Amino acid sequence: MPFRRCCRAGVLTAAIAVLASCTTRSARRFERLSNSTLANDFHPAIESIKKHPNLYGKNSLFLYHMDIGALYHYAGDFDSSTGHLLKAADVFDRLFARSVTNEAAAIMTNDNIRPYRSRPYELVMLHQFLACNYLAVGNVDDALVETRRVQLFFNEWNRKNKSDLKYDSDGMFHYLSSISYDAAGETSDAMISLFHAVKAFQAGPVPLPAPLRDRAYYMFQINDRENDNQLLQLKPELPRDKITGLANGVTEIIFIGYAGRGPVIEEKSWWGTWVKDGLLVVHHTGPDGEQETITLPAPPLPAEEMKKAEKGGKTESGTTFHIKFALPEVRTIPSLTKEFTVRCSGRARPATSIVINDLDRQAIKNLEDTRGTTLARTVVRVVLRTIAAQTAKKQMQTESAAANLLLNIGTDLLADQLEKADTRSCFLLPKTVQIVRLPVKPGIYSVDVEAREANGSVISSKSFTDIAIRAREKKFVFYPSFR
Repeated sequence: MPFRRCCRAGVLTAAIAVLASCTTRSARRFERLSNSTLANDFHPAIESIKKHPNLYGKNSLFLYHMDIGALYHYAGDFDSSTGHLLKAADVFDRLFARSVTNEAAAIMTNDNIRPYRSRPYELVMLHQFLACNYLAVGNVDDALVETRRVQLFFNEWNRKNKSDLKYDSDGMFHYLSSISYDAAGETSDAMISLFHAVKAFQAGPVPLPAPLRDRAYYMFQINDRENDNQLLQLKPELPRDKITGLANGVTEIIFIGYAGRGPVIEEKSWWGTWVKDGLLVVHHTGPDGEQETITLPAPPLPAEEMKKAEKGGKTESGTTFHIKFALPEVRTIPSLTKEFTVRCSGRARPATSIVINDLDRQAIKNLEDTRGTTLARTVVRVVLRTIAAQTAKKQMQTESAAANLLLNIGTDLLADQLEKADTRSCFLLPKTVQIVRLPVKPGIYSVDVEAREANGSVISSKSFTDIAIRAREKKFVFYPSFR
């Protein structure tokens, strides 16, 4: 009998190893792909992903296709990018129809057991990449299809109005949608999207760029939408004659730059004491040695414990347990790339990019918005598992003190190791997305792009030649600098 129970402890240890391997995939993906991405060498990273699909696993199929699609987009292989991004979108659509509550395994293990559905800002970036792929090849109609799809997501998130769904608009997406509507000659929709873009910037984590604010103010005036300026309380800094391209249907070369590496999600461990039917007191010690403490009401008794109490039986009320759990946190990656300068042939001076999205800010806000829900779900899971662990200890006791010690240690270790934060994320997103709009006359142009540090030093550069553009057309140029 003692031997059998020792074997059970061995099984528990093996289970720990399996679960630990699942939780390190994010770290291994980051390590394997980061160097190629830094060097703008995207095809080797794509081949590495395809050769090692186990870096993702079946529960991260969305990330598998999202990462490949993003890398193909950065490489300028827009058709291949679109193919994988559409597969990622299909994964999300299928998961969207499946209730999270049906994935009961996550209740007693951790959130990594559930298929990864993506964070809302990641889903919007997926459809933004798709729209940009279509715009890159001159397919404005399909780009606008992506705009309408994302608006449906925004409407749904707004309708649910849950505490963990506070992201229901995106300044960058609405701004680029406005440009797409303008390219299609749909001026009214372009102005509506521009209004939503300004409103989203004002309410969201990414500041409204001053050049975009000034452009919006005058475009609303031009299109007899002064009421929009009043509703948004816009006041320009620059006079109208200092801003180029203030008209509907302007012929433009539009540069989109991806600067720096986006955030990664890491694990933050908490430990402390749970007094059943009382308080939960947990602590975390940061890298600086400072300790943070959270005190919360303990979750209520599970249904089976309530049944015991109703029958006059003994419950676990008042029992004190040691607990440990983990929550996700954002780690931002320092970037040398601050901005892009773009020089177009025929123009005397280069233009400097402005930031229209900041993925660090989006990730931080997402975790802040979902912190309460994630914490509540995690605490309930840990408490239920703690009760189960204590019950398992009692059932596996033997006459051997050594065997009992091994079983108790193994059970506690398993309970601690089962709780892993969900650190999955699309870490191949850029730190910021930036834009330059260059009004031009119909003709053939070359564009020179330079990625620059804060001190003005050039990090990398690229020339785009033979850009042929017709009247009222908009040509898109993309360039990443992940250093």
